[in-house]
Amino acid sequence: MSIGSHIPNNKTLLVLIALAALIFRALSAAVVFTNDKIMFLGYDSFYHMRRIVHTTHNFPDYLTFDSYLNYPYGFDIAWPPLYDQLAALLALILGAGNPDLHTIEVAGAILPALLGTLSIIPIYVAASTIFDKKIALMSAAVLVFMPAHLMVTQIGATDHHAAEVLLSTAAYALFIYSLRSGRMNDITFTKLRNRDRTIARPLIYAALSGVFLILAVITWAGSPIFIGLIFLYLPVQFSLDLKTGRSSQYLFIIGMCTYLTTLILLVPVVASTLRPGLEMSPMFLSGFHVIYVAIILVGIGILGSTATYFHTKGMDWWKYPAMVVTLAVLGLLTLKFATPNVYQNIAFGINYLFGGGEILGTISEASPLFFAVDGSFTLVNLWEYFGLCTLVALIAAWMIVKRVNEEQYPAELTFFIVWTVVITLLTISQSRFAYLLSINISILSGYLIMAIYTRPDKGGSRSSKRGSSRSIIPLIIVMLLFIPTIYTGISLANNPSMIPSDWDESVRWLDQNTPKTSFYDEATGQAEYGIMSWWDYGNWILYTGHRPVVANNFQTGVKDSADFFISSDENAGNEILDMRNVRYVITDIEMVKTKFNNIAQLSGEKTDSYYDLLTTHEGSKTIMRKVENDKFKQTMLVQLHVFDGVMLDHFRLVYESNTTVTTNPDVKYVKIFEYVKGAHLVGQTTPGDIVHAAVLITSNRERSFEYHNTAIADDDGWYEIIVPYATTNCPYDTAPADVIHVWSENGGQMVEVSISENEIVNGDTIHLIPLVQSMD
Repeated sequence: MSIGSHIPNNKTLLVLIALAALIFRALSAAVVFTNDKIMFLGYDSFYHMRRIVHTTHNFPDYLTFDSYLNYPYGFDIAWPPLYDQLAALLALILGAGNPDLHTIEVAGAILPALLGTLSIIPIYVAASTIFDKKIALMSAAVLVFMPAHLMVTQIGATDHHAAEVLLSTAAYALFIYSLRSGRMNDITFTKLRNRDRTIARPLIYAALSGVFLILAVITWAGSPIFIGLIFLYLPVQFSLDLKTGRSSQYLFIIGMCTYLTTLILLVPVVASTLRPGLEMSPMFLSGFHVIYVAIILVGIGILGSTATYFHTKGMDWWKYPAMVVTLAVLGLLTLKFATPNVYQNIAFGINYLFGGGEILGTISEASPLFFAVDGSFTLVNLWEYFGLCTLVALIAAWMIVKRVNEEQYPAELTFFIVWTVVITLLTISQSRFAYLLSINISILSGYLIMAIYTRPDKGGSRSSKRGSSRSIIPLIIVMLLFIPTIYTGISLANNPSMIPSDWDESVRWLDQNTPKTSFYDEATGQAEYGIMSWWDYGNWILYTGHRPVVANNFQTGVKDSADFFISSDENAGNEILDMRNVRYVITDIEMVKTKFNNIAQLSGEKTDSYYDLLTTHEGSKTIMRKVENDKFKQTMLVQLHVFDGVMLDHFRLVYESNTTVTTNPDVKYVKIFEYVKGAHLVGQTTPGDIVHAAVLITSNRERSFEYHNTAIADDDGWYEIIVPYATTNCPYDTAPADVIHVWSENGGQMVEVSISENEIVNGDTIHLIPLVQSMD
């Protein structure tokens, strides 16, 4: 039976399900397409758009190095190109070969919804091959509203995750079909040598599976896990076939065909994208991937040959998995000592995928499924990603495990179990991989729905007669189980994760009101200056603000960024900004309230040192809570965002967003500061005298605060105060309301100082008249 034979009988229903999937994924369009701009979702979508715009203008070439990242050093981009090339191609089609920016952004925004809708096809093929067409249709229907899948496939979620799901599911669906066809036709090496016609179909689909694995590899850097998953399955099935006395030649042939196709296509892909110095990097398309697949092919040869030998000799089946474990240990040891680079790269990739690494530990979406970033246990992620489908899937998994034993371990069903287990472990390690697990959860849910709806009657036959109580009751049960999940999915689609309006208006202000930088489109030369902010916001600043960033969502520049913001010494912070040629610093309230511990941790500081324990009594209860201490308040981050850079020499507030997040002090959501040389006010007073300089600042939001700085006169009475605000010709709406006043604590006259913008920018010295001490 061909794959095509599954679809025609259910064509109308499948089309309707696909249409529903597209409608659900288009719900976010109401907030993505606003007025004259497109609001992309999340963080990475903004850098994808940068690459998509570049690729559209230079098709099919794409950015492999970006001088606007890790400023001023630049950064090699590890993302494979296929997703951005697809979006660029769509833009070229929509724009008749010459699309404007709006058309390119429209293409980027709608692509994930199109790919998410297409995922209906491989999930149907996989489920219909493993089970039947009714379960396949129900599985596809569940995927329509699965929150974890909606999250990455809605309009505006311009990220490669939508492609990952589609391509990996397609690869596995084709592999599953080839398994079933090969097993049912009992393909053998004898038939292969004799070119028996029955071997053609399973081999074609095995080869197509390899094609989709390659497409996945040139879409996502983590795709070796998709390749490795099939390899992990093979020894399991070899063992089960031996247990049931079944020949595994079909499995041997299909496995070899899949990976040979992968290797043959991989070699030219790697050869055309190989980068100097990164020839064996697991994070880039490199020779590592070729060696990785080659090792798997050797492994399949060993596994298949020994399985055939075991079957021919009638050896005890349990000795085979014992041998596999022994060979795996020996193989890893051989890799470790014979080719340590390959071993380390494989270990690094596995560690990264399963959530290892200091930086990953600070990322909420990379946190374990059952734990928040702060380490507390939670079930919130499970509910948000799958709703009640988690419970449904657990029940269905138990039923399927029983079934696989009863049916003598059919290859396609065993593969589904291994596939589900591996992706579940991946998701438990990093919750963000829930979008991959959404396919398996949907199939399991579809299985249980049909099991409930067509449960056997007293005679043992299955029935789903319409209108009968036996049909209505299961329907009610299904509705009660899935209505909460549908509601969660609709809520997610209507309220997607978007860039806060304060951030959007701030980076757009940055683009329009600060000096333009060079090489934005080319991304090759060094721009005039860079922006310092926390890495979470780098992509927003880069794409919407059109400015180079020190740190971005590739976690580049993170250490320097953390060290700057956590520093309590302005001079130490300035050294970092000078090294990075930074002109503007952007902060927000989240860095102070929710991200501070991560910043401190990545700077190598103990987070507890920034808090004191405060004990309070409420009736008979004693309550202890953490409060920010002086060390917290002295960090550059808090000095800037909370205290407006008052008492700092080289930072002037130039912009703040609209939303007030706290009062006393009055703090806005986002603030932008300019790092300047500042004017040096030099004068003379009595030795040891404390001299003050102050000026009232009015922000672009009409908020007023006093900038104030001090200096202590030396033994000769000389003092120097550096001030960052110009009282004349200031180019920003945030500016002094009057002249700067300078006075000493020991009395004397108050001096009024007028400072030009050039004096602030050039770091000029301004000599003041002596502050003569007053007479009694």
